[in-house]
Amino acid sequence: MKNNINKLIKFTFINILIISIILLLIISFANYFLSGHPRYWEIIHSRDIADLKNYKIRKEKITQLKKKLSEESKFMSVLDVDYKNLNYSGKYVSGKCGSIENGYNELIYKADKYGFRENVDFRYIYSDYVLLGDSFTQSICENKPNDLKTLLINSSEHSFLNLGMQGTDYPDQAKKLIYYLNETKFNGLIWFFYEGNDYEKKSFNVNDIKNYIQPNNDKINYKLNINHEISFYFKFKVWLAEFIRGPVTLLKFFKTYDDLLDIKDYDKIHKEVNTFLNEKKINKRLLVYIPSWQKISLYKLKKFKLYNIHPQIVQLNKLKNQVKYISKKYGFKFVDGDEHFFKNSNPLSVFHYNLNTHFNKKGNQILSDIVLQNLKN
Repeated sequence: MKNNINKLIKFTFINILIISIILLLIISFANYFLSGHPRYWEIIHSRDIADLKNYKIRKEKITQLKKKLSEESKFMSVLDVDYKNLNYSGKYVSGKCGSIENGYNELIYKADKYGFRENVDFRYIYSDYVLLGDSFTQSICENKPNDLKTLLINSSEHSFLNLGMQGTDYPDQAKKLIYYLNETKFNGLIWFFYEGNDYEKKSFNVNDIKNYIQPNNDKINYKLNINHEISFYFKFKVWLAEFIRGPVTLLKFFKTYDDLLDIKDYDKIHKEVNTFLNEKKINKRLLVYIPSWQKISLYKLKKFKLYNIHPQIVQLNKLKNQVKYISKKYGFKFVDGDEHFFKNSNPLSVFHYNLNTHFNKKGNQILSDIVLQNLKN
């Protein structure tokens, strides 16, 4: 009897071990072939509104955990003589995002007289092109000369007025355009739509023009000092999230996704912008559609012909088609950025640490190339 029990225990143990190894291999293959999704970001992505300080610390832990000891990207210091010679009239502003995004340098720049990033006052009198959008247009977390506007200027003979501002959606952006440029002469509008969140706010949420002028920041410190301790439990959660990210990608095939855009409201805002641009006789109009991190992170599904049938991609492509339809209706040339960002072997490399952050220099360079290519055509 005792021998039979021992044999049963041994048999059970061997089978559990074999099943565990097979499961491990299946999950590993799923991770390798299906998902470029850095799932660990979602561990700290659900923030507690009442505890913003701890939320920031959790983000800093992620950055510290994934930080690479590579050579820093070169940037222009606001203390350099060359920067001072640019004669920006506004105050020093710190984006306070280095600890969250790029991991080693803080965003520091001089705002213009209205609070927008690094525009000389004359651009409100005349500019070739106006850049309109959110934080991706503003190039949050990248200092000069790695920002979008500088890359555009360095590769063309055009002048640009940058009205990009973090935290804005299409209604805010339209209101800014009409308010600040009523007396400005310009030749064309380049409006950026970021697929990740530019649809969230509706026109009835935006009543007044927000004051973007911030207090002067005298503490100019580019370097970060992140000393938060990373616990074993935190590392284990990150490992576990990484381990299951492939199967999670498959499970999302069974999830239902709602429509993202209020198409009637979007049409209303475009109609207002169209009236403004017609009065100023602006015919050169580009709408550049920037693919979201969520879309790019599923790029590995393309190899298996599963990409276009994934429910989240279906949702995002519907959003893109709606934006395309409305923008073309009001005279914009629609520029689909998807193909440009998917050309890389690792499309997520345009984001800091491949995470759901903002574009690094590489991402801004691709965005600049897209704009200049379409200005020529």
